Amino acid sequence: MKSLRGLALAAFVIMISVLCSIIAQFGFSPDSPIEQWGTFGDFIGGTLNPIFAFLSFICLLMTIVLQNTELKETRKEFTRVANANEQQLSLISNQQQKDDTYKVIQKVTERLNKNYNENRFKEKTLSLHKIILGGADYNKNLDFKFLYEACNDTSSDDYKIIKYIEEDLILLRGLLEDYEKLTQLDISKINPLINFYRNEYLELVKALVTNNLIDKNLLKSF
Repeated sequence: MKSLRGLALAAFVIMISVLCSIIAQFGFSPDSPIEQWGTFGDFIGGTLNPIFAFLSFICLLMTIVLQNTELKETRKEFTRVANANEQQLSLISNQQQKDDTYKVIQKVTERLNKNYNENRFKEKTLSLHKIILGGADYNKNLDFKFLYEACNDTSSDDYKIIKYIEEDLILLRGLLEDYEKLTQLDISKINPLINFYRNEYLELVKALVTNNLIDKNLLKSF
């Protein structure tokens, strides 16, 4: 914009300079004959027209350059806005996935806690938590020995409950791994929530794996 104003000012200055120079050189005045003014006009036109044509061409080029520059800036702005929107959508999607995964984790752990803490073993007189508190060595813990022997019968309720717990632990392992991947997009350290759940069920997993009551690979994840 400043360049165009500069060219307009330059054209005006050139025109005035040429007029002043010619008038000063040939001494034109309002009383000069009409033929002289006609000749003067032709001379002015022949002198200034090429200059103005050149300046117009320069203005056209500058306008094209300015339009191209503005177009590039507009494209950059559109790209920036599109990238920002894409990042925003990605964050929203990631947050939604985290929320959904966490809800399922809560449901699974709620079911695990019921099977772990409620009296569902030894004819519903003992909880698995209480049994494990006595130690996982069935030679020293009679309640655990009872549980171990009951699980040898695949038709027993105790065996079925242990298998329900195993299935939920496997499901929880996968959910925690998924949640860990999602949270690593936000922070570099492991989410404390994941550590909490892994530590929460570590004692349970150790006791059951030690006596081959559940999949031993679960111990690697807790």
